[in-house]
Amino acid sequence: MQPLFNAKAGFGPFYLLLLLAILAFMLPEPMQQTLTYQQANVASGEAWRLISGHLLHSNFYHLLLNGGGLLVIMLLHAGYQRQLALVWQLLFNAVLISSLMFWFQPDIQRYVGLSGVLHGLLFFGALLDIKTGKTGGVLLTLGILAKIIYEQFQGPDPQLGQLISATVAIDAHLYGVIGGALLFSFVMINAKLRKKPIS
Repeated sequence: MQPLFNAKAGFGPFYLLLLLAILAFMLPEPMQQTLTYQQANVASGEAWRLISGHLLHSNFYHLLLNGGGLLVIMLLHAGYQRQLALVWQLLFNAVLISSLMFWFQPDIQRYVGLSGVLHGLLFFGALLDIKTGKTGGVLLTLGILAKIIYEQFQGPDPQLGQLISATVAIDAHLYGVIGGALLFSFVMINAKLRKKPIS
């Protein structure tokens, strides 16, 4: 495992994402309202909310949970930095998750949080683990899928919802996993076209 604070370890984009989430949390409330994903505002053409809403959080505990999740992903999969292309993953997953919510769940009027994108990052990394023969890749993939299925049948965790002062958007987690699978497929197709092995 690479040292957590080694600048050459591929963690730079992860730190940047964490910093953006912290800075967004510190913005004045009126500015946060301008960035939050809101169904009506997106429908009226405010497309930036498809991305910016994912950087915002409902309270400090929400930010802390997602920040911790990001740190775990850093430790597990920063070695895939080239394949992860974190900035593009963030943009792709954020737009995909928000768009699917917009089209298929108009009842979700407001959404904030990074957890959907984090599910996408983690699932993408888990699939790369399988492809490269890394120990634990299959278990991690199955664990993520089991969590998604459990959430779909059981619904949002009410205790977690109380902690973060919001309903847990379990479908954002599902859409994030779909995004991670799509990105993995793109990477595999690209590698096959270029005849370049994944490492």
